[in-house]
Amino acid sequence: MKNFKYISLLILLLIIGGSCNQNAFFQLERPVQAPWTSVSEFENAVREPYVLMMGSAWGSPVGTLGLIDYAESDISQLLPGITGANLSIAYYNRLFSTVSDDEIMWCFPYLYDMVTSCNAPLQLLADAAANGKDPFPAMTASDRALLPRYKGELLFMRGVAFWYLARMFAPPFDPSGVNDKKCFVLDTTYTNSASALKDPNLGTVAQVWASIQSDFEQAKNLLPEDYVTTEPAPKGRANKFAASAMLSRVYFITGQFAKAKTECDYIIGGPYQLDADPFTPFNLNTTAPSNEVIWEVSFYSGSARFDRVPTIFSKCNYNARNGGRGAGGASYSRCTWANLTFGYNTLKQIGWMADGVNGDYTKLAGALQDKRYTENYCRLEGYRDIPSGISADSSLRFQNTYETAISSITTPQVWNDKHFRAADGRRSNIPMLRLSEFLLTRALLLFNQNNLSGAAADLNAVRERAGLADIPAANVTALEINNERIRELSGEHGDRTYYLIGQRLPIGIGDRDASKFSPILPPYSNMYWQVPLAEQQLNQAYSTNK
Repeated sequence: MKNFKYISLLILLLIIGGSCNQNAFFQLERPVQAPWTSVSEFENAVREPYVLMMGSAWGSPVGTLGLIDYAESDISQLLPGITGANLSIAYYNRLFSTVSDDEIMWCFPYLYDMVTSCNAPLQLLADAAANGKDPFPAMTASDRALLPRYKGELLFMRGVAFWYLARMFAPPFDPSGVNDKKCFVLDTTYTNSASALKDPNLGTVAQVWASIQSDFEQAKNLLPEDYVTTEPAPKGRANKFAASAMLSRVYFITGQFAKAKTECDYIIGGPYQLDADPFTPFNLNTTAPSNEVIWEVSFYSGSARFDRVPTIFSKCNYNARNGGRGAGGASYSRCTWANLTFGYNTLKQIGWMADGVNGDYTKLAGALQDKRYTENYCRLEGYRDIPSGISADSSLRFQNTYETAISSITTPQVWNDKHFRAADGRRSNIPMLRLSEFLLTRALLLFNQNNLSGAAADLNAVRERAGLADIPAANVTALEINNERIRELSGEHGDRTYYLIGQRLPIGIGDRDASKFSPILPPYSNMYWQVPLAEQQLNQAYSTNK
């Protein structure tokens, strides 16, 4: 386990040595990096944090936040008879004081790798600007025109790294509080000083969120609206709309609702359109992007950085390849460690199941009419022995709704099935920001302003794509918007708790035992996971609370 005091030196070697090119997910070849002597070489520095964001196959910040949020939220249930070395039980039981391990431990150093891989090139640009000189010799006008975009991308990715750290390892921001809890190292400068690396400063919640907001605001000002057209997968790189989308999230979760709506207005007025089918954003690993995706993780076909973490809360095994889900690809099965499904109380609330808590698992009309129910989720019945004549490894097991070989799961379950959907399942592109999220965010903000017609228009845009009837403006409620968001965005990047925290609503217990659990109430001061033990032991800042 790496710790922060070694990270800057490791990243410096990584940048100079270029060792990560073997794990690149961009299709464009990433050559070995030498010390940057030109703008073309500096391009590799800009790419670095995108690669690091995917961590390793079991250390992905992207998958880990999705898992933790789904587990600790009010919309999931933990299944019996689980196996595998993951912390789903701790996440589901909200054991926030537990010293982190496994997925959350593995993703932590990658987030600091991202921070340092942004700080180093940003420092180079800052030093050049302070000296009134170009950062590289013999720069042309076109070279100089590229630098604002590069700076914007580096600021954007540093903001993303601290967004993930804040969502997992710090108490949520309290708009009416002082936010003075010190949580983790906040460093926005580059240093290779041994003393500084051994004893950095911990940032308060207020400082962390101010830094995140500043990075995204600067990034939005610097980035163009277009994508990097030289990329085979252009939406793998951030543009102005991506920065605006992350800003909208920051403003929403910190209670700056007017600003959040302004960003939603900008995004919705942009070039994006909802795809005809809900599964399209998840069904690609080609160079043709989804119409509604604003930013995505775009994989190189040989990458080893594919994200296995969603197998813990997804129907589909990450090994679903050579055909993926739709064609019953090789190894398409449920992993034995996959242990989180939709809670029965949630399924009843959103109109997809009658009353599973009390044993009525009837599919309701709301499920049968909703394209997302069959395209982005998957209902499997309780375990039964495989009938004679059906091979144990046949795709017929899925088609005939047999829960795959887990005898402890005796009742029907509705699984998240958004992951590993493309032809090479494990390397399916991962949508990071989608238009539907900001339609639903604006629908709520408009509803709270008593603009029912505007709220209905945004809400119904998402419903119509799903094949559902419009809701008249007079009938729009906060609960309707809430339910639509569950159907549309569950399991994606920590959306559920983010949505509730931003509104200062209780995070309910879902299907948990009411005699053992209580809702988590604002200001959610204990709702965060501990920094990995190795980091606490080896980094002096945590022992001194500096």
